[in-house]
Amino acid sequence: MDIVFTIGHSNHEAEHVIKLLKRAEADLVLDVRSSPWSKRYPQFNREELSPALKRQGIGYEWFGNWFGARQTDESFYWPAGWLNYAWYTASPNFREGIRQLDLHLAQGKVPVLMCAEKDPFDCHRAIMVSRALSLLGYEIRHILADSSIQTQAQLDKRLLDKYFPHRDEPDIFDLIEGETDPAQILADAYLKRNEAIAWRLENPED
Repeated sequence: MDIVFTIGHSNHEAEHVIKLLKRAEADLVLDVRSSPWSKRYPQFNREELSPALKRQGIGYEWFGNWFGARQTDESFYWPAGWLNYAWYTASPNFREGIRQLDLHLAQGKVPVLMCAEKDPFDCHRAIMVSRALSLLGYEIRHILADSSIQTQAQLDKRLLDKYFPHRDEPDIFDLIEGETDPAQILADAYLKRNEAIAWRLENPED
Protein backbone atom coordinates (compact mmCIF):
# COMPACT_ATOMS: atom_id res chain seq x y z
CA MET A 1 0.00 0.00 0.00
CA ASP A 2 1.39 3.42 -1.00
CA ILE A 3 1.77 5.83 1.91
CA VAL A 4 1.21 9.56 1.44
CA PHE A 5 1.68 12.06 4.26
CA THR A 6 0.16 15.52 4.56
CA ILE A 7 1.12 18.58 6.58
CA GLY A 8 -0.06 22.15 7.14
CA HIS A 9 2.63 24.79 7.58
CA SER A 10 0.32 27.07 9.61
CA ASN A 11 2.29 29.85 11.36
CA HIS A 12 5.24 27.63 12.22
CA GLU A 13 8.85 28.43 11.55
CA ALA A 14 10.24 26.58 8.55
CA GLU A 15 12.63 24.73 10.87
CA HIS A 16 9.72 23.24 12.80
CA VAL A 17 8.05 21.98 9.64
CA ILE A 18 11.33 20.47 8.45
CA LYS A 19 11.71 18.77 11.83
CA LEU A 20 8.23 17.24 11.45
CA LEU A 21 9.05 16.06 7.94
CA LYS A 22 12.27 14.43 9.07
CA ARG A 23 10.53 12.70 11.94
CA ALA A 24 8.13 11.18 9.41
CA GLU A 25 11.12 10.26 7.20
CA ALA A 26 9.57 12.19 4.32
CA ASP A 27 11.86 13.25 1.50
CA LEU A 28 9.58 15.10 -0.93
CA VAL A 29 7.17 18.00 -0.37
CA LEU A 30 4.37 18.27 -2.90
CA ASP A 31 2.95 21.76 -2.44
CA VAL A 32 -0.82 21.61 -3.07
CA ARG A 33 -1.46 25.32 -2.53
CA SER A 34 -2.94 26.91 -5.63
CA SER A 35 -0.64 29.88 -5.03
CA PRO A 36 2.68 28.78 -3.49
CA TRP A 37 3.22 32.01 -1.60
CA SER A 38 2.29 33.46 1.78
CA LYS A 39 2.30 37.18 2.56
CA ARG A 40 2.01 36.52 6.29
CA TYR A 41 4.57 33.72 6.40
CA PRO A 42 7.15 34.40 3.68
CA GLN A 43 9.31 31.51 4.89
CA PHE A 44 6.81 29.33 3.03
CA ASN A 45 7.06 31.16 -0.28
CA ARG A 46 8.22 28.69 -2.91
CA GLU A 47 11.42 30.65 -3.53
CA GLU A 48 12.31 30.48 0.17
CA LEU A 49 10.98 27.03 1.00
CA SER A 50 12.40 25.00 -1.86
CA PRO A 51 16.09 25.76 -1.17
CA ALA A 52 15.55 25.42 2.59
CA LEU A 53 14.17 21.93 2.04
CA LYS A 54 16.91 21.05 -0.42
CA ARG A 55 19.56 21.89 2.15
CA GLN A 56 17.98 19.24 4.38
CA GLY A 57 17.83 16.62 1.63
CA ILE A 58 14.10 17.08 1.00
CA GLY A 59 12.78 17.67 -2.50
CA TYR A 60 10.08 20.15 -3.47
CA GLU A 61 7.56 20.23 -6.30
CA TRP A 62 4.50 22.41 -6.86
CA PHE A 63 1.33 20.35 -7.36
CA GLY A 64 -1.17 23.19 -7.14
CA ASN A 65 -2.12 22.90 -10.81
CA TRP A 66 -3.44 19.39 -10.20
CA PHE A 67 -4.25 19.26 -6.49
CA GLY A 68 -5.00 22.92 -5.72
CA ALA A 69 -8.30 24.10 -4.24
CA ARG A 70 -8.73 27.11 -6.53
CA GLN A 71 -9.50 25.52 -9.86
CA THR A 72 -10.34 27.79 -12.80
CA ASP A 73 -12.76 25.51 -14.67
CA GLU A 74 -16.18 26.70 -13.53
CA SER A 75 -17.84 23.44 -14.55
CA PHE A 76 -16.61 21.99 -11.24
CA TYR A 77 -18.45 24.62 -9.19
CA TRP A 78 -21.94 24.59 -7.76
CA PRO A 79 -24.22 27.47 -8.88
CA ALA A 80 -23.65 28.91 -5.40
CA GLY A 81 -20.01 29.32 -6.36
CA TRP A 82 -18.11 26.67 -4.38
CA LEU A 83 -15.86 23.98 -5.81
CA ASN A 84 -17.34 20.48 -5.65
CA TYR A 85 -14.42 18.31 -4.65
CA ALA A 86 -15.93 15.04 -5.85
CA TRP A 87 -16.62 16.48 -9.29
CA TYR A 88 -13.11 17.85 -9.62
CA THR A 89 -11.29 14.75 -8.37
CA ALA A 90 -13.02 12.74 -11.12
CA SER A 91 -11.45 14.99 -13.76
CA PRO A 92 -8.52 14.20 -16.10
CA ASN A 93 -6.57 17.07 -14.56
CA PHE A 94 -6.75 15.58 -11.08
CA ARG A 95 -5.93 12.12 -12.45
CA GLU A 96 -2.79 13.58 -14.03
CA GLY A 97 -1.78 14.73 -10.56
CA ILE A 98 -2.20 11.17 -9.33
CA ARG A 99 -0.07 9.93 -12.22
CA GLN A 100 2.68 12.36 -11.26
CA LEU A 101 2.38 11.29 -7.62
CA ASP A 102 2.70 7.65 -8.65
CA LEU A 103 5.90 8.42 -10.55
CA HIS A 104 7.45 9.72 -7.34
CA LEU A 105 6.20 6.75 -5.34
CA ALA A 106 7.65 4.37 -7.94
CA GLN A 107 11.02 6.02 -7.37
CA GLY A 108 10.80 5.21 -3.68
CA LYS A 109 9.98 8.74 -2.55
CA VAL A 110 8.07 9.40 0.67
CA PRO A 111 5.83 12.33 -0.32
CA VAL A 112 4.05 14.89 1.83
CA LEU A 113 1.16 16.99 0.54
CA MET A 114 1.69 20.45 2.02
CA CYS A 115 -0.89 23.19 2.41
CA ALA A 116 -1.37 26.07 4.84
CA GLU A 117 -4.08 25.03 7.32
CA LYS A 118 -2.89 23.55 10.60
CA ASP A 119 -5.74 21.06 11.03
CA PRO A 120 -6.43 18.69 8.12
CA PHE A 121 -10.11 18.85 9.07
CA ASP A 122 -10.12 22.42 7.74
CA CYS A 123 -8.08 21.83 4.60
CA HIS A 124 -8.71 20.65 1.08
CA ARG A 125 -5.54 18.53 1.28
CA ALA A 126 -7.57 16.18 3.48
CA ILE A 127 -11.17 16.77 2.46
CA MET A 128 -10.50 16.81 -1.29
CA VAL A 129 -7.13 15.28 -2.19
CA SER A 130 -6.66 12.73 0.58
CA ARG A 131 -10.29 11.65 0.41
CA ALA A 132 -9.90 10.84 -3.29
CA LEU A 133 -6.59 9.08 -2.75
CA SER A 134 -7.91 7.01 0.16
CA LEU A 135 -10.79 5.79 -2.00
CA LEU A 136 -8.16 4.56 -4.47
CA GLY A 137 -6.32 2.61 -1.79
CA TYR A 138 -3.54 4.97 -0.73
CA GLU A 139 -2.76 5.09 2.98
CA ILE A 140 -3.01 8.68 4.19
CA ARG A 141 -1.17 9.92 7.26
CA HIS A 142 -1.72 13.51 8.40
CA ILE A 143 1.22 14.98 10.32
CA LEU A 144 -0.08 17.20 13.13
CA ALA A 145 1.73 20.12 14.75
CA ASP A 146 2.80 18.01 17.75
CA SER A 147 4.27 15.38 15.39
CA SER A 148 1.47 12.89 16.04
CA ILE A 149 -0.22 11.20 13.09
CA GLN A 150 -3.91 11.21 12.22
CA THR A 151 -5.11 8.66 9.67
CA GLN A 152 -7.77 9.32 7.08
CA ALA A 153 -9.99 6.81 8.89
CA GLN A 154 -9.69 8.91 12.03
CA LEU A 155 -10.60 11.97 10.00
CA ASP A 156 -13.62 10.09 8.65
CA LYS A 157 -14.81 9.57 12.21
CA ARG A 158 -14.35 13.24 13.04
CA LEU A 159 -16.53 14.14 10.08
CA LEU A 160 -19.24 11.67 11.04
CA ASP A 161 -19.16 12.86 14.65
CA LYS A 162 -19.64 16.45 13.52
CA TYR A 163 -22.31 16.03 10.88
CA PHE A 164 -24.08 12.85 11.97
CA PRO A 165 -23.44 12.58 15.73
CA HIS A 166 -26.54 10.44 16.31
CA ARG A 167 -25.90 8.02 13.47
CA ASP A 168 -25.88 4.97 15.76
CA GLU A 169 -29.27 5.69 17.26
CA PRO A 170 -32.27 3.59 16.12
CA ASP A 171 -33.94 6.53 14.37
CA ILE A 172 -30.82 7.73 12.58
CA PHE A 173 -32.29 6.99 9.16
CA ASP A 174 -34.86 9.73 9.73
CA LEU A 175 -32.06 12.13 10.59
CA ILE A 176 -30.20 11.51 7.33
CA GLU A 177 -33.20 11.40 5.03
CA GLY A 178 -33.55 7.65 4.86
CA GLU A 179 -29.98 6.86 3.81
CA THR A 180 -28.77 3.48 5.08
CA ASP A 181 -25.50 2.94 3.22
CA PRO A 182 -22.55 3.80 5.53
CA ALA A 183 -20.39 4.73 2.53
CA GLN A 184 -23.00 7.20 1.32
CA ILE A 185 -23.42 8.65 4.80
CA LEU A 186 -19.67 9.27 4.90
CA ALA A 187 -19.80 10.80 1.41
CA ASP A 188 -22.55 13.11 2.64
CA ALA A 189 -20.36 14.16 5.57
CA TYR A 190 -17.51 14.93 3.19
CA LEU A 191 -19.83 16.98 1.00
CA LYS A 192 -20.97 19.02 3.99
CA ARG A 193 -17.36 19.70 4.97
CA ASN A 194 -16.54 20.46 1.35
CA GLU A 195 -19.22 23.14 1.26
CA ALA A 196 -18.02 24.59 4.56
CA ILE A 197 -14.37 25.08 3.58
CA ALA A 198 -14.33 25.25 -0.24
CA TRP A 199 -12.89 28.05 -2.32
CA ARG A 200 -15.67 30.21 -3.76
CA LEU A 201 -15.89 32.15 -6.97
CA GLU A 202 -16.15 35.89 -6.49
CA ASN A 203 -19.28 36.29 -8.60
CA PRO A 204 -21.29 33.02 -8.52
CA GLU A 205 -24.47 32.78 -10.50
CA ASP A 206 -27.73 33.36 -8.65
